[in-house]
Amino acid sequence: MAFNVSGLSAYVQENRDNILRKVILEGDTISKMAKQLGVKTKERLHYFNLDPVIQDGKGCGFSAQGATNITEKDIETAIFKINDEWCNDDLLGKYAEYLVRFGADANAEQLAFEQLIADELVKNINKEMEKRVWQGKKANDLIDGLLTQAAADANTVKVTLSGNSLYEKVKAVIMAIPEEILDDAVVFVSPANFRGLVFELLEKNNFHIAPEEIEKGEFYFPGTTIAVHKTIGLTGVDDKIYASTWGNMVYATDMMDDKEELRFWFSDDADLHRVKVKWNAGVATYFSDYVVLGE
Repeated sequence: MAFNVSGLSAYVQENRDNILRKVILEGDTISKMAKQLGVKTKERLHYFNLDPVIQDGKGCGFSAQGATNITEKDIETAIFKINDEWCNDDLLGKYAEYLVRFGADANAEQLAFEQLIADELVKNINKEMEKRVWQGKKANDLIDGLLTQAAADANTVKVTLSGNSLYEKVKAVIMAIPEEILDDAVVFVSPANFRGLVFELLEKNNFHIAPEEIEKGEFYFPGTTIAVHKTIGLTGVDDKIYASTWGNMVYATDMMDDKEELRFWFSDDADLHRVKVKWNAGVATYFSDYVVLGE
């Protein structure tokens, strides 16, 4: 007697861990941020920054100098989920009705377009989570995003942006970046501002931006080693420009326990294909005074 696996979602089952990892960790900016794994609901962030003092070494004696800066901040996650369902019979009378199986057919419980649905699910979850990571407000989005936290934190370096020139606005943010992080700083802008900045630079005869840099959504601001990065998380927020370092921006999730769940199944009683995705996530920065918010 053989196992009957017709009710299993083959593509999803075989790629479950890979799909789940893409859902949780592979958004545009999420993938590059510092990670704090094993966070269930709330955890305290500790970050050490040493500032050694070089002294004159002549003579005897010991004189301790220097500072070890320690930051302590809570990072809190929220639990997210996706519940959805499909009825294969909805395809009857459409071009894809050949994918619908009936009765005792061995594939009757196989979800049509399973791989496409899984891929689109990942893409759309990533897009939504990127937006929450940046723009989220706890009341509606379950977590406060980076913009929300920066605006509320008194230690954030805030810059008032004026005029219509994106070049001047980005320049003002860059000029406000603390010297301690200049070597690693990144300026984050919305897709609309990224496009507008590229055109403005071209009009200023700054033709050094390579097409491949524009395609990947990141280039160095003229005359600096500071990258300007386009993120979909800032879509629709064209009045704000954010700067910090990848290492200062922290994304927290569990990934070490049973909080993450991904299931596709056929519900025989409802005659529907269903999916459940569940995970937790949250964001914070180690040092808020290493964040520049232009608005």
